[in-house]
Amino acid sequence: MNPLLANELEEIEEVTEQDREQFKIDSISSLNWALRKLSAIEAKKREVNQLADEEVHRIESYRKSELDKLQHSVEFFNSLIAEYAIKRKEEDPKFKSEKTPYGRIGFRKQQAKWEYNDDKVIEFLQKNDYWDLIRIKKEPIKTEVKKLFTPHSDGNVYDENGQVVEGITVTEQPDRLDVKVE
Repeated sequence: MNPLLANELEEIEEVTEQDREQFKIDSISSLNWALRKLSAIEAKKREVNQLADEEVHRIESYRKSELDKLQHSVEFFNSLIAEYAIKRKEEDPKFKSEKTPYGRIGFRKQQAKWEYNDDKVIEFLQKNDYWDLIRIKKEPIKTEVKKLFTPHSDGNVYDENGQVVEGITVTEQPDRLDVKVE
């Protein structure tokens, strides 16, 4: 870390709670002082995050390599078990499962998997009057609503005829202070 920024951080750490209560920003120079402190804090945060990210990356790499080795073994044993189960099923068509003290293997029926091309299904349903099988989702196009209707200071939104648009209220927000530290 830059020695000047390190010095700023040391000064921050030396400040007591009582001193903090007395601080006031009342000039460009005191504003500069506060922004200098914030700049040092941001630099330290970046340094801490960089170090942490490097360690996280190192640990994640370790985890991935260890889990990859283990997954390779899992796949090996699963393939041996699958070969055994298939052989048992061929020998005995009624074979369903087998149990040991460390686990169980077995065959289970699965539901058929339905795959849909939504556009073609909807087209078929419309042509053949299956309207009750079509779900229609209604929602306002909010970007277009904002363009068409006018908000007023009373919080209501009005259409071009001066009629209140029900269901919309607008709450003005105060300006937000934006502090950018260089």
